[in-house]
Amino acid sequence: MSGGHWDYAGYKVQNTLLEISGDPDVRRRWPIIASAFGVMADLFFLAEHEMDDDLSGDIHIEDDATFDRGVVGAILDAALRALPDEMFERGKWATIQAWQASTGYEPEAPR
Repeated sequence: MSGGHWDYAGYKVQNTLLEISGDPDVRRRWPIIASAFGVMADLFFLAEHEMDDDLSGDIHIEDDATFDRGVVGAILDAALRALPDEMFERGKWATIQAWQASTGYEPEAPR
């Protein structure tokens, strides 16, 4: 069986989030949400794609717990980075680094 466990919903989610994040009214009225949706679009797509391929039998996720924590970690890390600095009383990067240290999350190096 090849993909399509959820009828390729990842593409729909990605496209919808990108459409919302690029909408001029959303960017004007809710710029933080627009930014967050924009950075989340690819992360949600990639996670859904991996899960879909696993459930369809195309691949096998070797360690479910590691995958689970990694995906949620990447989403949270991206969400924190998308927020404006002024939302962090003790500093944005200090907050992100403290979260990373307490959870053991390490972002992947850019490819």
